[in-house]
Amino acid sequence: MLKRAILLVGHGSRRSEANEALVKLREMTERRRPGAKIAYGFLQFAKPNLREALDHLDDGELEEVTIVPVFLYDGIHMQEDIPSILAEEAVLRPHLRLVLAPVLGIDERMAEIIWDRVDAAPKL
Repeated sequence: MLKRAILLVGHGSRRSEANEALVKLREMTERRRPGAKIAYGFLQFAKPNLREALDHLDDGELEEVTIVPVFLYDGIHMQEDIPSILAEEAVLRPHLRLVLAPVLGIDERMAEIIWDRVDAAPKL
């Protein structure tokens, strides 16, 4: 069986409480499939960064990491920054297949969440 992991990648913030959202998302994702190897990393302003997160995951036995960018749209980070980092890391880790998933993006399921938030908003 292929030994693989998931790496959630967020933008990162100077505010630690903002970065906690990615930590919580990792926990929620792991609860959906207990035993899955899931980590998180940030592009800027927070630790671990993307490279450090790969270091943490790469135990020498891992064969594949799917990198899931936690962004709403396919911007500069997806078009340039992440692919550049992954290309450099692929050279350093020839034993590890690095797969870049599409951004989370806009999904029909998000509309229901928006209505939940609207319904929960304080009424003046």
